[in-house]
Amino acid sequence: MTTTNKDKLTNIFSFFNHGGDHYFKEKRMVISSTDAWGVLRKDLIDTLGIQRAKRFLLRYGWNCGKNEARMLKDLVNWESDLEWLVAGTQMHQIGGRVLSYPEHFEVDMEKGTFDVSGHWIDSYEAKQHLQHYSLHHEPICYFLIGYGGGYTSECLGKKVIFKEMHCVGKGDKQCSYVAKTVEEWGSEIEDEIINYEEQDIADELDIVYRRVERQSEVLHVGTSITKNLTSALLQGKGMDDFAKMLAEDLSMPVLIQNQYFDYIAHYFDETRPHVQQYNREKIQDFIEKQFSKHVLTETEPFEIGPDQNLLISPIIIQNDVYGYISIYREGAPFGDAETDFLERAASICAVKMLNERTAIQTEERMKGDLLEELFKGETDPDNIIKRFSYFGYNINKSQYVLTIEFPNQSLFPYLEENTQSKANNVSKELMNFFNREETYYQTTFIKLEKYRKVTVLIPNEYLQKKKIGIKQFAQHCYELLQRNDGTPPIYIGVSKLCSDVGQYSKRFKEANKSIEVAKAKNRLMNVSNSSVVHADELGHIMILLDARKPEELLEYANEFLFDLKTYDGKNSTELVRTLYYYIENECNLHKTAREMNVSISGMRYRINRIEELIQVDLSKASSKFEIQISLQTYMAFNLL
Repeated sequence: MTTTNKDKLTNIFSFFNHGGDHYFKEKRMVISSTDAWGVLRKDLIDTLGIQRAKRFLLRYGWNCGKNEARMLKDLVNWESDLEWLVAGTQMHQIGGRVLSYPEHFEVDMEKGTFDVSGHWIDSYEAKQHLQHYSLHHEPICYFLIGYGGGYTSECLGKKVIFKEMHCVGKGDKQCSYVAKTVEEWGSEIEDEIINYEEQDIADELDIVYRRVERQSEVLHVGTSITKNLTSALLQGKGMDDFAKMLAEDLSMPVLIQNQYFDYIAHYFDETRPHVQQYNREKIQDFIEKQFSKHVLTETEPFEIGPDQNLLISPIIIQNDVYGYISIYREGAPFGDAETDFLERAASICAVKMLNERTAIQTEERMKGDLLEELFKGETDPDNIIKRFSYFGYNINKSQYVLTIEFPNQSLFPYLEENTQSKANNVSKELMNFFNREETYYQTTFIKLEKYRKVTVLIPNEYLQKKKIGIKQFAQHCYELLQRNDGTPPIYIGVSKLCSDVGQYSKRFKEANKSIEVAKAKNRLMNVSNSSVVHADELGHIMILLDARKPEELLEYANEFLFDLKTYDGKNSTELVRTLYYYIENECNLHKTAREMNVSISGMRYRINRIEELIQVDLSKASSKFEIQISLQTYMAFNLL
């Protein structure tokens, strides 16, 4: 009966107690628990990192396998080299490491070919890994892989690499492997070969020491940045101080911009060694081009030229980007450490901006309250001038009153949520426009936001600096608000020039009445259009609006229009609307018919019916004037 490899190995594996010594035949052996090996493995991973620990365990396993193969070569009288090679699987079981059995076995010792695959059952290494860590993203039986490669390579005389395909340590049901010679693996194993290169453990520890030293340096710099910037924030220092402190800690230029890409602060210490020159305008142009169409929401590195690196972090307040903080250097790209430093600085800059914004909003509310009081016209002019002067504002200078009325969501329940969101974003964009203009032209817009209306004082001095008229300015605001389709109508009313503090109440009414006229026209013409209306273009309508006895005007208008309006209500006709178009088109029958999409005969019938009901001759100039006055009075008093 032929003796099996296992029998041979078991026979030579015996214990002889000579004061605590154990022998594998005459070779002294040491037995250790798997838990102890698990702790050692954990310490290696925690100290070296899992990649370096992997290389260490692979090489250790390789040498163990190689040495045991040499030892067994001399201890056992093998019938063939193949028998010696197969004994390696038994050594796994005898050593308590794993139960190994091949599934595919294609080996030729003479030709030096090796193509084997199989399974490892109950791997001690996978179990120990899971006792200390969670599932890993790749196989983790590093010692077993190394041992298999070292043992078979010694037997075959050619380098054999084991590759674990499935592993319990990454969540698979069992561990499995594939083993081939380097030649048979080809390019498939290129990334693994480096793990088998010899490297002294002292070198590994030196690498770890340098890494710890670097991490200590990074921690020191990060702590210094946080401490210095927080201290500056608490002391009420500004962005210039922030930029200087960060630049000194990092020894590189620091640039801080607002959301409009204007520089708030920047610092560059030319006296420091190894600090490169930088082109501030080039950096500004780069950032503006990068983020004018999309918003940066995370810290990102950019290469703005050959070996010219820029790291940009957004300054975010309540999910909105309020600016950017950047650092620049030439040479090596930025890493995780610089990203961490910059994000810390961006967070503190955000707190600073939030504090300033809160103070500005408080001041804006106080100005708005004063403006509302001014529009009511019930306050002593000298008193209101003095109170505005506390904010450094001269309310007595020439200004226009511009009122914007936004749609009421409750009046438009059909709006989808994203459409309403677009409308809100558009109004925010307009406010951002005012903020940019204030910065660029060194002016101030006093705003009153109430209900669905925003009223803004537009200084004539600002318009002169900008070399633009109030009509062009209002039209630009209108275009900003109309960028998104699908929003309900938005109205802008513009007053005449206000040159005295006592005129604000009247000018405020003009701007709002201009909006009411625009809305009345929309109702009369059965359309829903946004529009800009200037009080100085309304002519005699404004005289009607300012009449001291409006009841007399209404009585006058009723003489012409009341019966016509009543008839429309009872019969669902459009005679009032037809009359408006007819008068606006200078009593041109054909033009009115085209505009209202009505036949000529149908239009003649309507005109005849109108003349019968209101008992006037529309061919007479006096009749046309009286009817025009009546229509405009109805519109002015919101009766159409």
